[in-house]
Amino acid sequence: MTTLDPADLVEAPAVVEAPAVVEAPAVVATPAATPTPVIDSTEAPPPPAVVTAQNENIEADTNSNADEFSDFGDAASETTSLGSSVLNYQYENGRRYHAYRAGQYLLPNDETEQERLDMVHHLFTLTLKGELCATGKLDNPQNILDLGTGTGIWAIDMGDEYPSAKVIGTDLSPIQPSWLPPNVLFEVDDATQDWTFPENHFDFIHARTIGSGIRDWPSLLARCYKHIKPGGKIEISEGRANFYCDDGTMKEDSQTAKWLREFHRIGESIGMKLDFIEDIPPLLTEAGFEDAELTDRVVPVGSWPKDKALKRIGAVFRLQFLESGLEAYTAALFTRNGWSDVETQVVLAHVRQELMSNKMHLYTYTSFATATKPLTASA
Repeated sequence: MTTLDPADLVEAPAVVEAPAVVEAPAVVATPAATPTPVIDSTEAPPPPAVVTAQNENIEADTNSNADEFSDFGDAASETTSLGSSVLNYQYENGRRYHAYRAGQYLLPNDETEQERLDMVHHLFTLTLKGELCATGKLDNPQNILDLGTGTGIWAIDMGDEYPSAKVIGTDLSPIQPSWLPPNVLFEVDDATQDWTFPENHFDFIHARTIGSGIRDWPSLLARCYKHIKPGGKIEISEGRANFYCDDGTMKEDSQTAKWLREFHRIGESIGMKLDFIEDIPPLLTEAGFEDAELTDRVVPVGSWPKDKALKRIGAVFRLQFLESGLEAYTAALFTRNGWSDVETQVVLAHVRQELMSNKMHLYTYTSFATATKPLTASA
């Protein structure tokens, strides 16, 4: 492949104009909500660029020491056993990837990624103001399932929070710790395949940031419905694969905007919708759940906001994103679809440089799709 100039990634579409300003630090939408303003088109939308239609009205910190948090973080069944085949990892571009169902999930599973996943857990907890779930406290749960558990940090915290509950975490990679609360168990398994768990069993099913490994959401949600007991709850959460800007500080020709357009263009070219969470509530309803809704929590990209809580959240997001998240989400997607590793790293270096400056007042969201299985339901 001929080396590309990072400045010529993709033609930049027009920036979407912002509607009237509204204050919405936490937005809740039902399945009947109006379509997302993220992409300004209809049936065949172009890859999204900078979107200015959210208007969260976040005040930027004009203090020269606005980046005070820049160093934050210095601060034998269908279930597969941990055999040699599972541990026979694959390596690409200097990163390690899972061996079980190889290629299904785009992100690496090496130590760098594990550290990032733990930081993402902290980020989600901050946006939820210390809670582990958007649903709030659970009512005496006995069986909890965490799909795509990653390092297992959420499952472990839930085991501590609910000591009478049995918490099971499943993942494609056996990267979880061995020292665990007595009520926490990890299994290597593929959530997209048939489950061995009993029907009508779980009080709560949780899945966080597993979207890049799921190609058939209706099938997965139908499986969740089958195995949740009547009255049980489900929560699917993701970080949004878009950046938003309300004040014009993000330009169409910026390296970050160009990277984002290419990111979505490649995803669409291989049939992967990378910003999908708004599709989940109606799919939950179709699967049989009730009271499906979507809650968004604002996440600044960097420590530019004046508000101290948002500044801290933004610092944590930027730290995990620039240190490893940007590369984790981009490397396999780009290099498996025409880009060389060198070309990819050049583009990512430009994006890191822009995002470190705090000059672009960008934000994204952590989004939580929640629903309940009707009490009158059967599997």
